[in-house]
Amino acid sequence: MTKKEFKEAMLRGLGRCVIAVRKEPEKYRDLVLWACKRNFAYDAQSEGTRSLYTYTMINAYPDKETFIEATAEALRTYRPNGSWDLLHLSEILMFFATDGYKSAKVALEEKYQEILSGMFARKRRPSRIFYELSDLEQLGLVLTVDSKSFLQIAGDFGRLYREKKYMCDGDFAWFFSSKGGQYRKTMEAAAKKDKNIVCFMQRETADVAAREELWKQRKESFPEGLTGVRLSRWLGIKADRETVDRYALAYREQKEPEKRAEALSAFSGCPYPDDPYVIIEDTKSNCEELKNAAWRALENIRHSAVREFALDNVRKGVQTPENFSILTTNYILQDERMMEELLREMISQKDWDSVHAAGMDIFRAFREKSGIPHPKHLLPLLYEYNPCSFCRESALVYLSKHRMLTKELLRECLYDSNDDIRRMAVKQLK
Repeated sequence: MTKKEFKEAMLRGLGRCVIAVRKEPEKYRDLVLWACKRNFAYDAQSEGTRSLYTYTMINAYPDKETFIEATAEALRTYRPNGSWDLLHLSEILMFFATDGYKSAKVALEEKYQEILSGMFARKRRPSRIFYELSDLEQLGLVLTVDSKSFLQIAGDFGRLYREKKYMCDGDFAWFFSSKGGQYRKTMEAAAKKDKNIVCFMQRETADVAAREELWKQRKESFPEGLTGVRLSRWLGIKADRETVDRYALAYREQKEPEKRAEALSAFSGCPYPDDPYVIIEDTKSNCEELKNAAWRALENIRHSAVREFALDNVRKGVQTPENFSILTTNYILQDERMMEELLREMISQKDWDSVHAAGMDIFRAFREKSGIPHPKHLLPLLYEYNPCSFCRESALVYLSKHRMLTKELLRECLYDSNDDIRRMAVKQLK
């Protein structure tokens, strides 16, 4: 691989990069150092960071201290910004701390104390989205390796609850849900002697109870109280044809564009039951809300008129994710070459958001029993170029079902950035 090819594959988290580094470590040293200093996952919220993936590549080098120092320096200079960089950096350092590198552990603890001290010095909450709070919670998750470290961190969080009025119930919900169950008995025993632990438990359990009540109310909500996506999902899953027709009629009878868009949002997930010509016309509206609602509704409709509408858009040079989604819903085998050309055009333009959206639309077509033929010829492209490792996993699942996996591909998957993909490869290769 050239260095350019290596970086592009590394950004996607492909296992071939680990294999390449093990063969020629010095060729890719600067790129592995680059990877140490930032989270480069496409969507860390769903696929996680690429910390273990990066750590695996670092292990190909004998001078690990060079990479530890680069990561520690990035952590020292990090400032809260709402990204996933801090979690990526701290996870890499914790891998090395577990291996016995004391400098890595020191760097983590210093950053934790720096942010914690800043929280105690703060007099008010800057906004609902509080970056320092999120960073402190992430460091707490990484530094919790046993009951002792858990109690220390839970005590720090409890003290924040007790002393700072700007704190809200459930501010450490991620930490509590991830670690609280694991150390429940230890926490309950410590609460008998430690008021900070008591406060931590009370503030977190109060939030859990409040959220459970909210979900209960939402689950029991009468349909007329629902709007938008939630209403559309309810219509698609539970409503009878008579009810769906009632909402379709409410859309057709509404003349005011904004209210018409709101009525049409009921079909953002539930297929519109009647002829779609009226929705196709609304894609030409001067009202942006109505135009967007019409495109979303068409993505759920399999109909000859909708397919012709999408094909006409292609002939006019329209290459939007929304039009690709409509084509996927209305896919027939004759569309194979055209769909591949459209996907390759997104890839050549490095329009990764559109590639990602195209993948989700294709996987939706696989999941739903809607009579859509499987566009399986697109799966290798989605494995190779989808920027999201979580979606790459879906591509591999369907490649496996269609017996399109090769041993070479599976060996590469042994080193993928996605944990589940690695496990899948181990199982497939026995």
